Amino acid sequence: MKKIIILLSVCLLFALLGYTQTVPSEKVPASVKESFTKKFPAATSVAYKMEKKDYEVTFKDKGVGMSANFNSKGEWLETETIMIESELPKEVQTSVATNFVGFVITEITKVDGPDNVLNYEMHLKKGTVNYKVKFSPKGDVLKKTPLTK
Repeated sequence: MKKIIILLSVCLLFALLGYTQTVPSEKVPASVKESFTKKFPAATSVAYKMEKKDYEVTFKDKGVGMSANFNSKGEWLETETIMIESELPKEVQTSVATNFVGFVITEITKVDGPDNVLNYEMHLKKGTVNYKVKFSPKGDVLKKTPLTK
């Protein structure tokens, strides 16, 4: 089951990347590349994309699929890391079980940001009802957005 969830999460991450524009490495500002290399020195399978006005870098770090966003000045904006359910804090798992009875988790992403901001985003599904929900590390529901196909 874990392998299926991981595979689905990776597929969803790459599907979402389809909404961005690929940028050749030589066209990425040096400030973005330098900041990325400094923050993620062990990164492999690096690809650059333009997401609105910011740069999204998809990569693997120790075999885990990740993406990091930087502005054109090279300032780090956030990092998203694919996760599996067993890696979630117990408080988040309890909140999902309590607030979303009968829902199945189809994707989990840990989102790190500047100033030690950390939250967990996941897609939850029950029949034809789908939500993207953001949780705090303590399990508080920060945002709930209906997903449409």
